Amino acid sequence: MNYEEYKFSKKELVILGLQWIGIAGVTAYFFYRSVVVFMVLLPVFFLYLKWRKKEAIKKRKWELTLAFREAVVMVAGNLQAGNSVENAFKKVYADLKTLYGEHAEISREFRMIGRGLDNNMVLEALLKDFGERSGVEDIKDFADIFGIAKRTGGNLKEIISDTADAISTKTEMRRELRILISEKQFEQRIMSVIPFFILIYIGFTSPGYFDSLYHNLQGIGIMTACLAAYLAALFWSMKITEIEV
Repeated sequence: MNYEEYKFSKKELVILGLQWIGIAGVTAYFFYRSVVVFMVLLPVFFLYLKWRKKEAIKKRKWELTLAFREAVVMVAGNLQAGNSVENAFKKVYADLKTLYGEHAEISREFRMIGRGLDNNMVLEALLKDFGERSGVEDIKDFADIFGIAKRTGGNLKEIISDTADAISTKTEMRRELRILISEKQFEQRIMSVIPFFILIYIGFTSPGYFDSLYHNLQGIGIMTACLAAYLAALFWSMKITEIEV
């Protein structure tokens, strides 16, 4: 499985399609009062889909990062219990299946690692492949450290234990940072819809107040500039509250 790719399910596509219809409808109504603009915006759905796919990939990688932290801690625990390195990785699958379910990405990956070991594949190669496909920094770093330790004859039990602690600390710091910034992200979402509520309020209290801004070239130019400014502010606010995992 390549974690740099993401395929939406039919249910997700339907939900995203309805979301875009709503976005296109709101944009066409508030900025242009035009059905033609609404129809023109509908095909732009593919750009929205591309953006949501990038967000889905980021979310999946973050969830994989959290799950991998738990898996490495389990491996370290199995080593402390006296298991060999290979058996320590094999036994983790049962715990991951109980914790996340057998269809979770992390469960599937460790099931594949276990099967690979049963077929006499090299553990370093299996971990390296997992790290490259995942695109997750922690997994790639762990695979590199494990490979170096195995080749140089280091104390794998101690190295894996120390690496597990380091990954745990690093991931916990990221998780806490995400929790702190999530409040600001929520505020950003609220602020992004406030202008539309203001327009609705003025429209109800002062009917016809915005009529001069629609269906004429000057009004279309002004509203297009307003839309460009709104989108620029929206993307900028999303960028400054974005966390790279």
